[in-house]
Parts: sequence; C-alpha cells; structure tokens
Amino acid sequence: MKYILISFAFLFSACSSRVTDILVRNTGETQGTFYHIQYISEGGTDYKQQVDSLLLEIDSSLSTYKEYSLISRLNKGEKLTVDNFFEEVFYAAEKVYQESEGMFDCSVAPLSNYWGYGFEDNLSEIDSSEVKRRLNLVDFSKIKILNDSLLFPKGMQLDFNSIAQGYSVDVVASFLEKKGIKNYLVEIGGELKANGVNSDNKIWLIGIDKPIENEEEAQGYQIILPLKNSSLATSGNYRKFKEIDGVKYSHTISTKTGYFAKNRMLSVTVIHPSCMLSDAYATAFMAMGIKKSKDFANSHSELKVYIVYSDQQGDWKTFSTENLEIPK
Repeated sequence: MKYILISFAFLFSACSSRVTDILVRNTGETQGTFYHIQYISEGGTDYKQQVDSLLLEIDSSLSTYKEYSLISRLNKGEKLTVDNFFEEVFYAAEKVYQESEGMFDCSVAPLSNYWGYGFEDNLSEIDSSEVKRRLNLVDFSKIKILNDSLLFPKGMQLDFNSIAQGYSVDVVASFLEKKGIKNYLVEIGGELKANGVNSDNKIWLIGIDKPIENEEEAQGYQIILPLKNSSLATSGNYRKFKEIDGVKYSHTISTKTGYFAKNRMLSVTVIHPSCMLSDAYATAFMAMGIKKSKDFANSHSELKVYIVYSDQQGDWKTFSTENLEIPK
C-alpha cells in the first residue's frame, strides 16, 4: 500500500462571470482517505450524492479494507464474476506491470500483509524464510481474467491500493463530464484530475510538497505545476515508513527481493491524461530507483515526470522530463 501526500493551491471566487454558473464544492471520505471536488455547475446543481454512491460502488469492488468487496472475496478463494471496475483496473495494472518489467506488481499482497500494510500484526523481527515463501506468491503474469472470471494459483492475492485512488478520480471526472461539467478539479487522497479552468478563468496550479518527514518543517512547496486537462499523482517514501526492531524502512516493497526497496528516491510526480496510470507509474518509479526511472521516463513521451532524489552525499537533486512545463 502506498501513501501519498500532496498539497494543492488554488483560488476560487463565489461564481464565474455567468450568473448561472456557480462553484460547487464536495468533500467526504472514501478508501480510507478524503476527497475534495470543486466544479462550476450551471444553476449550482450539486452532485455529491451521486458521487458518494459511485465511490461506494468502487469500494465494493476494489477495496481490500472491505471484507465484503469483490477483491477481498476473490482473495479468499471465492469464485465470482468480476465487474467492469475490476476489469479496467486489472488490465491497466497488467499494462504497467509489463512495461515496468514487474517493478509495478499488484500481486504484492502477500508481502504487503507480511510487512504490516495489510491485516496482519506488525512485525517484531524479520523471518527471511517467510519472506522468500511469500515472494514466490508474487507474479502478476500468473493471474488472468477469462470469461469474466479471475484465474490465479492458490495463495496468490491482489492489492489494487496503488492504483485504485487514481482510477476513482478518473471515474468521478468522467461522471462530471457526462453531466456537462467542463471546469473541475477532482482530488482523492492526493491524486488529482483537472479540466478547463478555475473560477478565476485560470489554469489549475498544483503545489507539490517538499519530501520532508516532518510536515510542519516543510515550509512552502517543492514545486508548483500547472495542470491542464490532465491528471497528476505523487508517490513518496518520506512520511510513510515502517520501524522494525528500531530500524526505519521505506514503504515501497521490491517485488524482486521481497524486502523494502533500497534506493535514493524521495518523491515522484507523474502527469498523464489518466489518473489511474499516473498513480501506477509513480509507484513503479519509486521501486525502480533513479537511473531506471530516468531511462523509462525519457523513453515514454506520454509521461511528464518530476523526481526528487538524494545523491550519494545525501543532498537533494531533481530530475524532470523535457516536456514538463515548470513555471518560472
């Protein structure tokens, strides 16, 4: 399970230049986090009730924290037909799994649970033989959907927490667009999608937090990025870690070793039309490390990437793709 912290800065007026266009704000809880949605609605029509119902539907399909959810029941071995939510996320996860050569792997659940990011007790000491046993249960290529049924070897489990929030953003944004909403910002747990302009008729500006463990010490933003008709996701290790026997470990689990990834990545921000894919790629980069991340980002022009990492001396460095617009 990944944990993302991102701040965003934007200003709104009470309404736009048209009297009938009114700013509507919706907030609430979903998937163990909060959502914030802002949109310009003709006549002030409020869609919060429909949005909440939609998010509950997604939770009922993809949340590993709901015992009744489709994914939880499948992980327990029940034979069930997968729904459209599940299929869309599954095939997106498969795409990024293949492109990242397994660095992004949603079959990581046995390891996530072992390291305390699931429902098992926190570790007091590490059992290397148990890590090895669980690592053998991690291989997304062995899981398939056939005739709307999920097929996977006994003992394997899925965990879509690294992609579900981004997907939820896409679903809510699509709902708003079908209602004729052209100007909006949807944010769930730090994953965002922006369309059109804000009520000041300006492009949305998103402030990315500095990768500092103590949030109170992080004065100002690391960077502020414009977001126009696109999505943004940020993943980082700096405020989410495990302490085992007095040692702190980053929360990014390597699906190659079974242990926490050891690299110099601090945070990754990815901009892409799909928030689901932005979410997945950001997670993949955190596991890849800086060299592979740079190579991957430079060879995928559809991605706009901003990375904060530390050099061998511990000093912060940044990397960004050439297609990323950074305001001066």
